Amino acid sequence: MINESAAVSALTRERVKAVIEELSYVPSSIARGVRLNRTHTLGVVTDNISDFAFGHIIAGAEGEARRRGYFLVIGSVERGADESSYLRLMLERRVEGVILVRPGVPFLGDHLELFERAGVPFVLVGTSVVPGVDVVESDNHEGGYQATRHLLELGHRQIATILGPAGWPPAIERFEGCQQALRDFGLSSDDLLEERAEDWGIEAGEAAASRLLARGSKFTALFAHSDLIALGAIARLRAAGLHVPDLVSVVGFDDLPVAAVVDPPLTTVHQATEEKGAFAAELLLAHLSGAGALQGRVHVLPCDLVLRSSTLPLA
Repeated sequence: MINESAAVSALTRERVKAVIEELSYVPSSIARGVRLNRTHTLGVVTDNISDFAFGHIIAGAEGEARRRGYFLVIGSVERGADESSYLRLMLERRVEGVILVRPGVPFLGDHLELFERAGVPFVLVGTSVVPGVDVVESDNHEGGYQATRHLLELGHRQIATILGPAGWPPAIERFEGCQQALRDFGLSSDDLLEERAEDWGIEAGEAAASRLLARGSKFTALFAHSDLIALGAIARLRAAGLHVPDLVSVVGFDDLPVAAVVDPPLTTVHQATEEKGAFAAELLLAHLSGAGALQGRVHVLPCDLVLRSSTLPLA
């Protein structure tokens, strides 16, 4: 009747409408979705819901989904949790498609089987290539290359780098870009001081910088694999009497809003984080509407170097 069926008389229709208004009845979209096998809901799952980059990916995905009449169900799989079980729970909520942001390393085969069995399409964001799966990612290799080349063009040859956590594809690709820049200037990886951060945050950057300084090896420039790692490193360098950029030039990666307002403003690599979320949602929605099919492609969005005051030519 609520659907204005012609089989219902006008008198009955008016009576039912009056009762609906009196009781403030709201139709159940869940029940309707089950009946039509459509819920107009996408799931988004990440490893850390508090991560700044994830927030921007969500904003991009939510905007694109809302524009197309879809809503998001958001979940966070904390470190050490059973990601497959969480994804299974998401599928039980009858989402029509899933965006996985930085899924477990590596992306396991049972994930693939889980989605294939449920007949639910999905897109990965922030991970390595998975055969047959659509992946949306920044050009991490180019970003790492631009960051390191900038330091080399400023005359720096004693360069240190703080890598992202072990096993993360973006960290691997950024380091490969860094190595390529060194080769282009006639240097090798042996000329690079390396330290690895345990995660992408400020405290991890400070701890990694402490280990670098403890070696006693001199460096005049530092490339950090995230802005937060860079900020932690700058704090540790300052505590050790190494002013940035006069004694050490520093480049980050991400271009978080805070990068433009810290002291000194941080030279960094901008990645289109919000655009990644929007593009991932667009791929899923095009597939669901029949306007396009997921083809197992890697969709790479460009990175750009943003010059600020944390880098100077070598004195």
